[in-house]
Amino acid sequence: MPPHDIPRWEEIDFEEIDYEARDENPTGHERTLRSLRSQIDSSEAILKRYLRELGVSTVGDLVHVSIPTHVQYRDPFAFDRARRARTAQSNLRSRRQRFCQVYAEHRRRKQKTETTDSVQ
Repeated sequence: MPPHDIPRWEEIDFEEIDYEARDENPTGHERTLRSLRSQIDSSEAILKRYLRELGVSTVGDLVHVSIPTHVQYRDPFAFDRARRARTAQSNLRSRRQRFCQVYAEHRRRKQKTETTDSVQ
């Protein structure tokens, strides 16, 4: 799937996604999307905790929150917390990218099925 067909995380309306295929038009991606959404929520909660422990603001998109270098030298445990926070940011970024890819495929299959149904 071309990268231009994959929506950005900020562009997705999560209220619009039918995670249960209630419209009786399943694509096979509903369970994966629901699972990824749950993983993303958990990753965000963990990252917020790490950032809070470091005293870093969690305002804005957590993937783009900057962790100042000086923060990791405040106490003996801050370096490890900063490392864990950066790893959590990377994991969150990867999960979001995966969600966007699966969502794009889900949307493509939905449109294809809807087009096929309307032709018949």
